[in-house]
Amino acid sequence: MIFGFQRLKTNLTLLVLACAVVVPVWSQTRVEHDTAWVASFQEDMARPSYGAMLVTSDEGRVLLEEGRALMIAFRLEEAEAMFRQLDTIEPESPAAGYHLTTIALWHALMTEREPWYGRFFSRADSLDDRLSHLPDSAWKKHFEAELLLQRAVVYGKQERFTKAGLALRGAYNRYEDNVRDYPEFWESYKGMGLCHVAVGSVPRAYQWIMSILGFSGTVQQGMGEIELALTNSTYNREESALLLGVVDAMMNEQRNGAIRHVQALYEAYPESPMPAYLYSYLLMKARRAVDAEEIIREGMRRQESGDVADIPYFDYFLGDALFRQNKFEEAIPEFERYLRSYRGQTLVAMGYLNTGLSLEMLGDRDEALRHYDRIRSDRDVDADKSAIRRAEQLLDNPLSDDEKTLLLGQNFYDGGGYTDAISTLQPVLTDRDALQAHRAEAAYRSGRAYQALENWEEAIRHYTFARNSPGDLLAKWGPWSQYYIGEVYEELGDRDEARRAYRAALDYEEEFDFHKSLEQRARTALGRL
Repeated sequence: MIFGFQRLKTNLTLLVLACAVVVPVWSQTRVEHDTAWVASFQEDMARPSYGAMLVTSDEGRVLLEEGRALMIAFRLEEAEAMFRQLDTIEPESPAAGYHLTTIALWHALMTEREPWYGRFFSRADSLDDRLSHLPDSAWKKHFEAELLLQRAVVYGKQERFTKAGLALRGAYNRYEDNVRDYPEFWESYKGMGLCHVAVGSVPRAYQWIMSILGFSGTVQQGMGEIELALTNSTYNREESALLLGVVDAMMNEQRNGAIRHVQALYEAYPESPMPAYLYSYLLMKARRAVDAEEIIREGMRRQESGDVADIPYFDYFLGDALFRQNKFEEAIPEFERYLRSYRGQTLVAMGYLNTGLSLEMLGDRDEALRHYDRIRSDRDVDADKSAIRRAEQLLDNPLSDDEKTLLLGQNFYDGGGYTDAISTLQPVLTDRDALQAHRAEAAYRSGRAYQALENWEEAIRHYTFARNSPGDLLAKWGPWSQYYIGEVYEELGDRDEARRAYRAALDYEEEFDFHKSLEQRARTALGRL
């Protein structure tokens, strides 16, 4: 269970930063209605049937709503001031303490700086103390669960996985009690759903631990519960919408329309940089690099022009959007700005790798070597491990002509240029003198492009080539091709062949690049079927 939570910590960082307010879009006919509903979120809401977070006065409820609106706008200093006023007026209510703790959590996750971790734990301890003096209620149990889940996220970020696992178990038990004892207390369904997503993401090797500890749940179950919170809760609609959107994007191939959710939020809160960041992130996941670049630049302008909290990842993602368009010279200063200014570890290994690759594509091998040599990480994160392995290869050998072609093809695909990707990659694929690992990569990436173009036959043909002749057992080309064969069959409606393909993808035993991500995806897909 601890190791399963470890894999989710980066995703959870994105999730807890989110405040979106769109119901899932299941058909084209609902888009306009959903977008209008999001915009109406800024209007007054009906008072919740279980009370306003144990706030008893009208003045307190006004401060609560104004403080939450400031959080959504990412005006975190003003929100803190508002909640401190609330704490003075409502000293018995945990509402102010909960939001002050949440703001510290957001800062800690974004900056990865010890002062904010310390502030989070200090506020969390104070909130724990206040909760201990309250009589039992749905809200008390809910706040206890939320606080334990927040502790689990911070422990996971700090890679203190034993503590993260114990905190997650405590949160899971309290959410489970609340939804059982108060089935119409919709606020707790968001956290219950997130716990089930975490449990459903645990690698197979640790599932027996889950059974011993009394955990159960699947990604699909969790998404269903998050949707219940999104459509029925009063105070968890924003975060539930984004949780659903990001889980959908990370683990469910965006089948529930995640980009539309965040786009509506982006349009509903035009002054906040937060939805711009999240929208650009999902656009990148959808291989829309040009659109992502535009949104990122707009988000940076919003951040610079307003009294709002900084989102440090903008620089990296602007560099990534340019990199995916093969604009290497423009990407380098954005990556380097991020690497100079950010003091945490998130995206740092990939930042050095992409800067080095950009420099080498421009012919500056010496400067590229300096960046490859700086790639260090002790985190058990797929992207970091892959970056380290790639850097070790590049330190020994410069990019060959075939590798430069492969990178151009990769970026064409990642930027949504599918036909350009195919034509760029074919010379490597058809060159019998090329390294087999390079031919396998060309086949894999061509398969991805054909799949995006819904040319199912060519997609399977290319995936099969990469699967059968990967050339490098630690590279992703073979096992991930096997996984995507399952996706093609699922799209074609052949559920039996899709199941067989997904199960075969799970049978790979080597710790190949992004093996944890593949297991999560394959298990989620089998759950869908």
